[in-house]
Amino acid sequence: MECFLEPLKSLDWNNLEEVKKISKEVLITISSPEILTSLINSMLGNPGLLDLCEHYDFFDKLVLYRDKEDRFRLRLHIFLSESHKDRPHYHRWVYSTLVLRGEYQHLIYGTEDEFHNRNVNPKEMDPIMIQEVYQETFYTLSHNVVHSIDAKPFTVTLFLRGPALKRGFMIFDRKTGRKWWEYGREAETIEEVKRKIASQERLRMQI
Repeated sequence: MECFLEPLKSLDWNNLEEVKKISKEVLITISSPEILTSLINSMLGNPGLLDLCEHYDFFDKLVLYRDKEDRFRLRLHIFLSESHKDRPHYHRWVYSTLVLRGEYQHLIYGTEDEFHNRNVNPKEMDPIMIQEVYQETFYTLSHNVVHSIDAKPFTVTLFLRGPALKRGFMIFDRKTGRKWWEYGREAETIEEVKRKIASQERLRMQI
């Protein structure tokens, strides 16, 4: 596995063209059934990775690999029946993703600076682009793009994230008009961490 991931260790995550080119090659290689199965089995036997796996109301996040210096993480996302389209957000890191199964709508709203500078009401946020994403679709997204996803149940994606480039990110709730900051696990309480951890039984059921 290390040989497949080696190109990611020197990747410049601020260079989107480079990220797109290299991460696409890596994700397509890793998406083969043999390699993906090996990664999943390895995760199930690794307490450190299992501790990073999380369950949310709209998806399960399985951490298949974490670079020792945390320069990147490889994850498997399994979307559930709940949609996340009404909670636009951005991320702390650049990411690339490859759809393995299913489909979703990818809604783009703009950049984080646009919404922070205008102090926007989340209820007034409308997408500026709606992209239909299908099986085998690949793309790379900047950390400052505000987006949301409306996935069909049990859509599965292979997801590669780079290092955290900022401390927090904001979520905008279009239904309630609320907006709030989220931070990495290091800023969460023990109770918050425990509430999101996915049990090994749940992970085995999902995969």
